[in-house]
Amino acid sequence: MSKKEALSAETRVSVLLAEYRAMYDLALFRLNSLDRRVPLTGSALTASLGAALVLPTQAQLFILVAMPLALVWFLRTTINHARSFEDALRRIEQIEAKLNALAGDELMRFQSRHPSRGKATGGRTGRETITTALTASGLILLGCAWLAEGVLFQTQAEVALLSYFGFIFLYLLAVTLRLGRYRYGPVLTT
Repeated sequence: MSKKEALSAETRVSVLLAEYRAMYDLALFRLNSLDRRVPLTGSALTASLGAALVLPTQAQLFILVAMPLALVWFLRTTINHARSFEDALRRIEQIEAKLNALAGDELMRFQSRHPSRGKATGGRTGRETITTALTASGLILLGCAWLAEGVLFQTQAEVALLSYFGFIFLYLLAVTLRLGRYRYGPVLTT
C-alpha cells in the first residue's frame, strides 16, 4: 500500500477502537489514582504532623519547613492526575465522534454527552479530589501554624514561618484557580 492510499473504513475503525480501549484503560488508572490520593497521602501527611509533637524542637522545625513543600507536591500531583484524566476523557470523546462519523450514526456517545463534560477538569471526581486536597492542605497548614506557635513562642522565626505558611496557602489557591482555565489541546503533527 502506498503512502497516498487511504486506509479502509474497517481498518480505521479497528485502529480507533484499539485507541479507545487504551484511553479508557488510562482513564481508569487516573480515576483510581484520584480516588486513592487524598485518603492515603492526606493521612500520611497528617500523621507526620501529629508525630512532630513528640519530636525534639529541631526535628519539629524541620517538619514545619518541609510539610508545606509536601503539601505543594500533594496538590500539584493531584491536579496533574486530574488534567491527565481530563485529557483521556476528551480524547475518548474525539474518538467517539470519529467512529460516529465513520458509521454515519451516533453509536457511541457516553463521553460526548456526559453531564459533567466541560464543567470541571477531570470531571466530578477531579473537582472533588482537588477540592478535598486543597482543604486538607489548608487544615494541615493550620496545624503547622499551631505547632509553630507552641515551638517558637512569639519569636521572629514564628513570624517568618507563619508568613511562609500563608504564602504556601496562597500559592495552593492560585494553582487551583489556574486549573479552571485548563483545556485539552491535542498536539498536532504534520
